[in-house]
Amino acid sequence: MPFTDPFVANPYPYAYAQTLSSANTLYKLTQSLVPGVYTMSWSGGGTITLDLYNASSLITTISGTSPQTFNLGTAATGYDIWNTVGNVSVVISLTALALAPVSGTLYSFTSSQTITLTGESYCVLFGGGAGGGAGIASSGGNGGGGSGGVIAGKFYLTGSSTLVIGAPGTGGQSSGAAGTSGGTSTFLTLTAGGGSTNGGTTGGAGGSPNGGSGGNGAGTGGTPGTASSNVQTLSGVFASGTTGGGGGGSTNTGPNAGGGSGYGTGGNGGSQNATLPGGNGTGYGAGGGGGSTLGASWAVGGNGSTGALLVIQ
Repeated sequence: MPFTDPFVANPYPYAYAQTLSSANTLYKLTQSLVPGVYTMSWSGGGTITLDLYNASSLITTISGTSPQTFNLGTAATGYDIWNTVGNVSVVISLTALALAPVSGTLYSFTSSQTITLTGESYCVLFGGGAGGGAGIASSGGNGGGGSGGVIAGKFYLTGSSTLVIGAPGTGGQSSGAAGTSGGTSTFLTLTAGGGSTNGGTTGGAGGSPNGGSGGNGAGTGGTPGTASSNVQTLSGVFASGTTGGGGGGSTNTGPNAGGGSGYGTGGNGGSQNATLPGGNGTGYGAGGGGGSTLGASWAVGGNGSTGALLVIQ
């Protein structure tokens, strides 16, 4: 195949654009890529193959249709790229810090399905986060929902693996009502339980194993949500980060924060001397915040966030 260098500078930091004019033609680029999570997208169709190198050593190969997301665990000094059709414009963009010290395609799944991947795979599974309780009329804020459990493992996938993703819990909808618990996620031998919730001022427990609990609600005071165990300590491969439970609702001026950072963050508890709802959990497996109250008025609890499976291979 002929070798050409189609590199065109992109005006955005850490993004690189190139046009592949000819089909099935190898284009060699010497552009350096820092470690991180990248998205490769293109117009024009076809299947692209990307070989990433550090000097003459092949780091990893990414292949598929647009878009592709991959984790680059070590710096690359250049890459080879080709497509099955010509006249396509490709942009490779840095979207996050490296998720792991290994390089490969990154897959994230937030719905139940059959996983058709094959090969050695590093996996992290999150259960669904629970909803926070609604504020308690004439009493005070309610407790936050617990985060889903978190568990990791390494497997050799064989092309047909059943994944069940735990649904997020919803916040309480009437005075003093508990939210609903998060659902349990399962994949191969991994099980990550959903976070739980309470109808009183006590925060919900984190899902088993390793989940973070919701904060306690109160008329004044209350407590923040707590973080799950660190994903890095569980996997030995994935980057540092946690998810967490929702903060407890209260009627004082400062919100009780949700726990967790990096993979998910629990919703803040409602507060500020008003009937503010609990915040929704964000990311993977985070709990919703507890709702606040003001006199006979009350606010709903925040929703939890969905469970998820992350795979690098």
